[in-house]
This record gives sequence, structure tokens and C-alpha cells, in this order.
Amino acid sequence: MNQNSLGVLYGTTAFTIWGLLPVFWKHLEDMDARIVCAHRLVWSTVTLITILALSGKLSTLTEKFNRPRVIGFSFLTGLLLTANWVIYIWAVHNDRVVSVSLGYFILPLMYIVIGYFMLKEPMSKLQILAVVIAAIGVFMQGIGIGHIPWPALLVAISFGIYGVSKKKLKADGLSILTLEVGLLCPFAVAYLCQQQIEYGNIWMSGSATDYLLIILTGVATISPLLFFAAAAKRIQLNLLGMLQFIAPTGQFALGLMYYHEQINTNQVIAFSLIWVAIIIYSISKVKFVKLRP
Repeated sequence: MNQNSLGVLYGTTAFTIWGLLPVFWKHLEDMDARIVCAHRLVWSTVTLITILALSGKLSTLTEKFNRPRVIGFSFLTGLLLTANWVIYIWAVHNDRVVSVSLGYFILPLMYIVIGYFMLKEPMSKLQILAVVIAAIGVFMQGIGIGHIPWPALLVAISFGIYGVSKKKLKADGLSILTLEVGLLCPFAVAYLCQQQIEYGNIWMSGSATDYLLIILTGVATISPLLFFAAAAKRIQLNLLGMLQFIAPTGQFALGLMYYHEQINTNQVIAFSLIWVAIIIYSISKVKFVKLRP
């Protein structure tokens, strides 16, 4: 298998895992989303440090502690990532898998808007059209559910700012992610201890299965990122961008067909508009690649 095919396989695996992860988070729905995310921070930190240690790359992490700007920036991006996790898991726990998938469908378009305002990146006419159609789709989604789809918008905005911020910092892979979750890990441990003392509910029923599921939050978080990193090294970003729609498509299908979440006509129109916007966005990316020297 050549490197391009291998990259497609890795990318497809990464986005398929992300698309199926609601099934995993549903098994933890007896816990508050904030407690799940606190565990996720702790066990992701443990998993990442283990990976860096086994691969002999711990030095790439320790050298970051001599760079105050990187520390401060990583703390802020870690907060954005954690906010994204809390919102997403809360949505999954509250039977809004279909609704929150909207956030990941519009994420590429959110990158365009945030990149325009934060990085002064230009927007083509096709991209402006895609953003306008997506905005109409979000409005229609709001009409369909009776209120603004805040979880979807906040998921897209938080992860969009997170992604653009990392691009601005020119951050490297796992060591920066380890720093982001590691800096927040002490706060997560303190929160879990406080919850355990007051309510005694941070391990659900306390069965071996529950312990295992909670510990595996780290693996569930990191494994798709490893596949994604491997794909990014082997294939072009425009192809990787197309593959990313596998994740929200999987989430949408899970919510609709597996969890039997209901959607009405306005929501169908909303998602149709979003998909039209995605097609226009995809065309704009292809045209951009063809016009590049």
C-alpha cells in the first residue's frame, strides 16, 4: 500500500472513530458531563505522557516549560478544548446527537469565518456564498427546534477558535496537546476530589466495567488524534478536509437511526442547506487547489 492510500486509510479510521464516539459517551450518561470531562482530562494526560515516554519524546514536552508564551497560550487553548468537550458530551447525554452533529458539519465554514477575522485570511465568493447558506441553515435549525441551536454553534465556535489558534501558534502535535490537557489536569483532579467528597459519584456504580470505561476516556480521546496525525503526514489537506465530513455524518446517522432522535421538516431543510453549503465549500477548495502554482 502506498503512502497516499495509507493516509486515506488512517484519515478514514480517525473520522470514523470520531463519528462513532457518541456510543461510548452514552455509556457514561449517568455521570454529569463536567465529571466525564474532568476524567477525560486526567486520563488523556496519563495516556499522552505514556505515549511520549514510550516513544522517547518526553523531552519535546519538558522543553515547552521554558517558554512562558507557549505555556500561557496552551492553557487558553486547553480551556477552549475542554469547553468543547463539556458541550458535546452534555449534548450526547441529553439526546441531541443529531443537533450537535450540525456543529461539526459547519466547522469547516466556521474556520473560514474565524480565519477571516483572526488571521485576515481572504474569503472567495464561493466561500462567502457557502457561509451565507450555512447561516440560513442554522437559522432554519433554530426554527425547527424552537430555539437557537446553541450546543451545535458553541461546539463549532469553540473548536474553530481552538484550531485557528493552534495554527497561529504553529503548534506541533502530541507534546502541545499533552501540555494543553496537562495544565488543566490539576484542576480536574481537584474537581473530582471535591465531587467525590460531596457526592461520591465520580465512578458511577463503582463496578469494574465502570472503572474501565472511565479510564478508557483517555484512549477514546487520543486514538483518533493519532490516526489523524498519521493521515495528515501522508495526504494533502484538501483531501483530509473532505474526509472530515465522515465524523458528523456518522453522528447524524447514529442519532437518527440508532438512538431514534426525531427531526422535523424544518430541520431536514436546515441540514439540506448545510450540505449544499458543504458542496459549495468543497468546490471552492478544489478550485483553489487547481489555481495554485
